[in-house]
Amino acid sequence: MSDSTNRIITLARHEYRSAVRSRILIVLLGILVTVTAVSVYIASVDYASKLADYQAYVNAATNSGLDHIAPSPLAALSLLRGAMEYLEIIGAVIAIALGYLTVSRERTNRTLPLIRSRPVTSGELATGSLLGALGVIATLVAITAVVGIVCVGTIGHDWINATQALKLFLGYLSAIVYMGAFYCLGAIATAKSRVAANGLMIALGIWLIVVLVLPQIGDTMDADNQIPGGLFKALGLGHDGEVQILTHFTTYERIRTWTEEASLAKHFERFSFAMTDVKERYRPFSLPWLLGQTRNDIGWLIAYSAALYAGLRRTFRNQPTIPQGGTQ
Repeated sequence: MSDSTNRIITLARHEYRSAVRSRILIVLLGILVTVTAVSVYIASVDYASKLADYQAYVNAATNSGLDHIAPSPLAALSLLRGAMEYLEIIGAVIAIALGYLTVSRERTNRTLPLIRSRPVTSGELATGSLLGALGVIATLVAITAVVGIVCVGTIGHDWINATQALKLFLGYLSAIVYMGAFYCLGAIATAKSRVAANGLMIALGIWLIVVLVLPQIGDTMDADNQIPGGLFKALGLGHDGEVQILTHFTTYERIRTWTEEASLAKHFERFSFAMTDVKERYRPFSLPWLLGQTRNDIGWLIAYSAALYAGLRRTFRNQPTIPQGGTQ
């Protein structure tokens, strides 16, 4: 193992240990787990009732000798919609707080300039810090995933199978990538601000725009959302009719699409919802087909994360150092 790898691992371990000692993160984790459990519990109670009704229908149809029995319209993974939405909103805040704590803690202890004065490159510092943060985020996501799955199985009475487990793994993996991007944002904003709290406020302002404002604008501009249940469905138009009408509003649709594309949260939401069967139109299709349909969202998630990681390296490179053999 090279010296560079050893330094990165050491920095990652330091970041992880420091983060798990933070009372603020523990409180935020408690809030996230609690709201996740409550949302899945409420959805699972209703799901269990519908599942019992469907089973009663199957039994009655079987006893009547029917050859064709309609498949269940229920999807166990869809019960985790609330869990994904909370990761999208609260999880991003936790990641920003983690980035803020990383910089403010090292700044308070005056260890960041000291680390930069040692033979540690900005790339190693950024990579080590990010890996440690991703370790914390992965632990957090794993806890919420276990809570959600157990609630679905014990309350909804429908344990997920291997295929569903793989889709769920990919959904939660995207959550880790998504939150890692917001960690970089929090660390960058804090490191660039003379007052750490100001950096936190800037990062939360960006979070507000990216997670709440832009997706809402995109949804509001979507003509199909103007009527509950969908405008095109209310008009009795299928997919072809919808496409034909939208060809007359190409500029409008392009602006709306660009607005949504600017939101990292929207790409995470689309991908995670596809993996958790939230959208009924995705449920009949296989995983390879779903990955093909969401490749644009996957690309944007990776692009945003890579850009913010590059920004984190550049920010750490510009941090002041303590000359070796002396003090500032």
